[in-house]
Amino acid sequence: MALYAEYIASVVLSGLWITPLSILWFISFCLARRKQDPARVGIAWIKTVFPIWILALLCFTIRGGLLLWLVFDDSYYYVSDSMVVQKVMSHLAAVGLFFEHLADIFLLITFVELASGFLLCLQGPGQPSSTRKVNRIAILVWSIVLFALAVALFGLQNSYAVQFINLSSQASRRTSMMKAVRTINQLAGALEILLWITSMPMLAAAAYVVHKTKHHETLRGTAVLFLVATILNFIRLTVVMAINVHVYVANHIDVPQVVLSVVEPLFDYVLMFVLLVILFSLAIRKRKGLWSQPQMGWNYPSVAYMPTAQGAPMQMPMPMPYPGAGTVPPTQQQMQPTPGLPAYLQVAQQQEWQKQQQQMQQQQQQQQQQQQQGQQVAPQGYYYYYPQQTQQPMPA
Repeated sequence: MALYAEYIASVVLSGLWITPLSILWFISFCLARRKQDPARVGIAWIKTVFPIWILALLCFTIRGGLLLWLVFDDSYYYVSDSMVVQKVMSHLAAVGLFFEHLADIFLLITFVELASGFLLCLQGPGQPSSTRKVNRIAILVWSIVLFALAVALFGLQNSYAVQFINLSSQASRRTSMMKAVRTINQLAGALEILLWITSMPMLAAAAYVVHKTKHHETLRGTAVLFLVATILNFIRLTVVMAINVHVYVANHIDVPQVVLSVVEPLFDYVLMFVLLVILFSLAIRKRKGLWSQPQMGWNYPSVAYMPTAQGAPMQMPMPMPYPGAGTVPPTQQQMQPTPGLPAYLQVAQQQEWQKQQQQMQQQQQQQQQQQQQGQQVAPQGYYYYYPQQTQQPMPA
C-alpha cells in the first residue's frame, strides 16, 4: 500500500497546479501587458512558458492516472489491454518530458530578456546596447542546440514505445531493447546536465541586476523577485539533474521509489509553480515594475530636480519691473536629470519639468493681459512696487 500512496502522491503533485496556473495565464493577458516597451520583451516569454508547462503537467497527470488504473483495476490482468495502456503511458511520458524541456528552454530565454530589460531601464531606451544583442543571439543559438537534443530524446522515446512495449518482442529482442534504454537515459541525462549548467549564468545575471539596482527605489524590489526566481530554478534543476543522473545514467537501481514518485515531483513541480507565480507578480507590477517608458496615470515617486543653475527650477528670482513696462522673460535654464534614477523616471522628470515651464508661461501671459487691462496683480511670492517719483523743484 505504501507504493500505491507514492503513485497517488505523484499524480496529486502534478495535477494540483494545472488549474491555478491556467487562471494566472488567462489573467496575464489583461494585467501583464508589454505595451510596446522594449524592456518588457521577457514578459511575452513568460506568457509563453505558462501554457507549455501546463501541457507538461497535464500529460504527467494523465499518465499517472492510467498507472493507478492499471494497478487497481481488474483489466490489468488482461494482457492485450495492459499493453495498449502501457504504450499510451509511454507516449504520454515522452510528450510530457518534451514539453517540460521546452518550458525549461523558454524559461532560460525569459531570464536573459528580463536581465536585458533591467539594464535597458538603467541605460535608457535611447542608448542601444551591443551587449544586449550579443546576449540575445547567444541564448537563441544555445536554445536551438538544447531544442535539438529535446527533439532527439522525444523521437527515441516514442520509437522505444512502438518497438519494445510488447511482451512477445521483449524476449527475442532483449539486447536491442537494453541498448535503446541506455541511449535514452544517457541523452536525457546529458540534456538535464546542460540545462543545469545553463542556469548558473542566469543566476549570476540576476545577482548583477540586483547589484546595479540596489539604489533604485522603483526597480530594486522587482530585481529581487527576478533573483529569487533564478535561485528557485537553479535549485529545481540541480535536484532533478542529480536524481536522473544517479538513477538512469549511473544505473543505481537501489534508489527508493519515494525519491522518483515524491521527492523529484516535489522539487520539480512545486518549485516551478512558485517560480511562475513570482514571474507573474513581476510582470503585473506597474509603478515599481519593469518599465523603460513612463505610463500615463501612474503616480511615480517624488524626485528631486537638479537644474544647472543654483536653486530649484521654477523658483529662480526674477527682476520685477514697474507696472506697464511688460514682464521680463524668465531665465532660460536646462534641467539635468537627477543622478541615480532609472531612465524612465528621468523621462518622467523631464516631462514634469516641461509641464511646469508651460504653466509658468501661461501665468505670465495672464499677467500681461491683466496689466494691459490696468490690473496690478503680482505673481505668487512676489509683489509689485512703484518707482519713486522724482520731485520737481518748485518754481521760485
